[in-house]
Amino acid sequence: MGAYILIIDDEPDICRLLQLSLSRHGHVVKYVHRLREGMQMLQQWRPDILFLDIQLPDGSGLEAIPEIKSRFPDLQVISISAYDNGLEQEKALTAGAARFLPKPFNIGELQDVIYGVKR
Repeated sequence: MGAYILIIDDEPDICRLLQLSLSRHGHVVKYVHRLREGMQMLQQWRPDILFLDIQLPDGSGLEAIPEIKSRFPDLQVISISAYDNGLEQEKALTAGAARFLPKPFNIGELQDVIYGVKR
């Protein structure tokens, strides 16, 4: 059975690529481009997994992780970012993210990441 996945990322191409790739594996995927929209979608839709960009136009995904995890403790957060100097990864994992994926993604690795956080 596939997971319900929400993507919050301001890059439309990344969102479409993730949606296409993950949908092929039976997951139901929705996306939004702003943190505020994403917070509303989390409340309404209650996905299993969240792909969360750490730099969004209307706020920091990194700073939102603790609030998201306090409101939705069972939600698996996968933090994503084009900035991967190690510090962002450490901050995201410390804040409560289950995984950190640097952009660009290895599309072949996505299903393994989903499987890993769903266990």
